[in-house]
This record gives sequence, structure tokens and C-alpha cells, in this order.
Amino acid sequence: EVQNGSKLISLAISELSGGSDVAQLKTTAVKDGKGNYIVNGNKYWITGGCRADYFVTMVRTGSQKDARFGLSLLLIPRTKGVYTSKLLMQGAELNDTAAVTFHNVIVPEHYLIGKENEGFKPLMLNFNFERFMVVCDMVTSMRRAIEESIKWAKERKTFGKPLIKHQVIRHKIAHMSRRCIACHSMLERIAYQLSHDTYGQNDKSIARNVALLKVQCSKALQYIAIEASQIFGGRSYVRGGRGGIIDEIYRGVRASAIAAGSEEIMLNLAMKQAKL
Repeated sequence: EVQNGSKLISLAISELSGGSDVAQLKTTAVKDGKGNYIVNGNKYWITGGCRADYFVTMVRTGSQKDARFGLSLLLIPRTKGVYTSKLLMQGAELNDTAAVTFHNVIVPEHYLIGKENEGFKPLMLNFNFERFMVVCDMVTSMRRAIEESIKWAKERKTFGKPLIKHQVIRHKIAHMSRRCIACHSMLERIAYQLSHDTYGQNDKSIARNVALLKVQCSKALQYIAIEASQIFGGRSYVRGGRGGIIDEIYRGVRASAIAAGSEEIMLNLAMKQAKL
């Protein structure tokens, strides 16, 4: 159903008690002795959650003291006891981000993904793909911001000549471009790595490279969004209109820097991988 597009699915991991620190998750799934799990808890910042028909959910099947070794992945359909509400975000409004509540939700045991209490490792492997997708989105936003800035700089005239003829504007575009090109080049390298080692089982540098690139891209996108806003001036501070695209990108920067692992978590992960 999900593959043919008739149903929607969301990944439900983060909670108010734990986002990047997955081991602190508190949503529980307890067996009822009748072949079902009873799920209770709350998830937050769930992309596509308002319309999702299914939720791939990280639940605690062990005790809290088991930390990451007591977590399991469970497929939960939208059924009795599942409640969703839309979150009003600073940006990324099309993501349909939601808060999800599970109240005594009955889920058959065969909806367990993988083995019980072993959900942490597949989640970590999935994060490589999620972060890679976030990186792809950021590089796309960089290119879009640069393209719009060049178009506007050719169209807008100040002091008797187009903006693009002012050296300060040309330098802004050059600096924006060099950051974008560097990120795009690294993106292609990691895409090649993933195409030859999908889950990073052999090439242990994949997780590190994805983490570092995500930080590089979020820093670069923030710089490019600010510079594009400067080129557009007041038009970039208005929703819609000629600078509407820049406004949209600018408001979404922080989501890219935090979602799928914050910049600080990514840097720490890279250093752990380096075993310094």
C-alpha cells in the first residue's frame, strides 16, 4: 500500500524526553498475553504525522535502565487510540509535522520489525539515509537560493546599473557558489559510497562522512540564505512575492541544522567514529 502510494507512512522516533538521545525514549509497548502489544506514549516532531496511515515507531519493550538495548521498532497503523495534532513550525510548513499520542493502542505482535529489544541498530543504519536525504534537500535549497539571487541581481538596478555589476554582489554570489559546489561534490562521493555499500557494513567511514557533510551543509545553507536575503533586501522579508523563495529557505534553515541529528550531535558522532 505504501509502495503504490495509496497509504502514507511516518517515522515516529523523537519525544519531548529524547530526540538525538534515542536511548531516553519512554513510549512503551507491553505484551498483553493475547498476542498483542499495548502501546502508550507521545511522539513529537513527526514528519507527515497528520496524514500518516502507519507509523514506524520506536518503543520501549525493555526497562528504562536497559537504555538502547530495550528498544524495538513497531509498525503501528492509525487505529483506535492514535491521536495526531499539527505543530505550527517556524519553517518547513509542508512537512505536515505532528505530535502523536498513543493511548492503549493494541498492536499485533507480528507487527514487530526485526527482533524485540534490537531496534536500535537498524534505526542507526536508517539514520544514514535520512541524513543523506536532508543533505540532498539542503544542497537543492542552496542551488535554488543562488539561482534566484542571480536572476534578481540581473533584474534589479541600483545607482544606474544592475546589482550583478556591483563587485560586492558578485563576490557574495562567488562565496555562495564555492560553498555550494564543495557540498555538492562531497554529496556525490557519499552517494557513490552508499551505492556500493548500502548499509555501511563494510565501509565504516560512511556514517562519519554523512554526519560531517550534514554539518557542512547546514552551515553553508545558513550562510547562503543570509547572503541571498541581503541581495534581495526587504523583498526577502515578505512571505510570497519576488523574494518569497528566499524567505521560505531562510525559515527552513534551522530545521535542517537540527532534524535527523543536530550539528553538535553530528560532530560528536564523527569524533567517536575517529576514535580519538
